[in-house]
Amino acid sequence: MGETSGAAARVPVPVPVSVRRLLPDLLTALAPVVGERAVGVWLYGSTVTGSFERGVSDVDVLVGVGGSEPGLGVDELRAVEARVLRAHPGFRDRLDLTFAPTAALAGSLLEPLLVLSPGEPPHTARVLPRWALTRALVRETGLTLAGRPAREALAAADPGELRTALIDSVAGLRDWAPQVRHRGGHAYLVLTACRALRTLTTGELADKAQAARWTAERWPRFRPLLEAALAWRRTQAVRDESPLPAELVALRGELLDLVAATAGAGRAGPGGQVGA
Repeated sequence: MGETSGAAARVPVPVPVSVRRLLPDLLTALAPVVGERAVGVWLYGSTVTGSFERGVSDVDVLVGVGGSEPGLGVDELRAVEARVLRAHPGFRDRLDLTFAPTAALAGSLLEPLLVLSPGEPPHTARVLPRWALTRALVRETGLTLAGRPAREALAAADPGELRTALIDSVAGLRDWAPQVRHRGGHAYLVLTACRALRTLTTGELADKAQAARWTAERWPRFRPLLEAALAWRRTQAVRDESPLPAELVALRGELLDLVAATAGAGRAGPGGQVGA
């Protein structure tokens, strides 16, 4: 990764300035722990789609590494995080780094990932079917910071694989919903459901905020819930555990039911289908 800092310096202007300043330091921190095993480093999510919100949105980065496993431990990942945050403390709890071995980039579900997610300690994670959704997002919308282009390094997800990933994601949301207590969790659940609904309906990939706006246009009855979720996300309402108003609880349930029905049918109302 010795030639990566120049790549970061050439990050396109639409990427927020604060993120463009962070990326060279992230690549510098990654270099000694990944070294020549780096397949590529790719930026994706709201930082490249134009819906990044200052002080709120995460920086999502996928690091591809050669071999059958990530090849580094949680202590090394903590060191990467610490080095970046010393220079960019405003991104504390907003770095989302995933290290994936070559086989996982090709679509295998057998090799573990190494993950640093906001609010969680670094950990290894088994690859779930929903990994295909992340892979597709990076391949289709990601920005290559170092190494091979995403379209060359990551296998495409076929419609059936993508639909399975979305069904898996929806099932996880429905299982998790009764356990959510704070507004930040509710926002994540609602906006992730919108993203699944849009992709199942149209086959198009979008970030969560874009998908929420799309959902509100097509199913206006959900607008109060979606506007609330976007507001909770903007205000980082992670500590607000006051009960949701009954009407929002009902709308959340209806939204999850709609997404589940869409996943089961392969289509939803206006728009099209995935995996037919």
